[in-house]
Amino acid sequence: MILYSEGATKAQEDEANWILEAISIAYPNHPWAVRVYGDSTGGGFFIRNLNFPKNWGINCKHGGKIYSASSFKKDVIRKAGEWLERANLKRGVGDGAPVDFLEGVPDKDQPGQKIDLSQAKIVMADEHGKRPEVLQASEQIARPA
Repeated sequence: MILYSEGATKAQEDEANWILEAISIAYPNHPWAVRVYGDSTGGGFFIRNLNFPKNWGINCKHGGKIYSASSFKKDVIRKAGEWLERANLKRGVGDGAPVDFLEGVPDKDQPGQKIDLSQAKIVMADEHGKRPEVLQASEQIARPA
């Protein structure tokens, strides 16, 4: 299982590790990544599930409003669970199911998108036709069923 945490300072690294530990205990077998940024008055953290191929996740700004460790932990776990629900994955132990669709993410950034080449046109080829063709695909994106 891949887990990743990041912070610009030692304190941010420690906070990222703490967040990663909390969500890994609540939702084990999910490949989480956590990045902590900013300072104590304007910082936050970013939670991402590495099963989703693009860099989409939950950006949580706390702005220095952490009242207690227990309320912060509860908020972190709730937000990670929200991400799982948006990805149509069950809360709890991960079963390795792929993320086919993530609610709130534009269609072009959804996993498994394929370019529809049915209306593609050759826009460049050498005089012998031996170079690879350069295709200009339509803007239409086919969504997996």
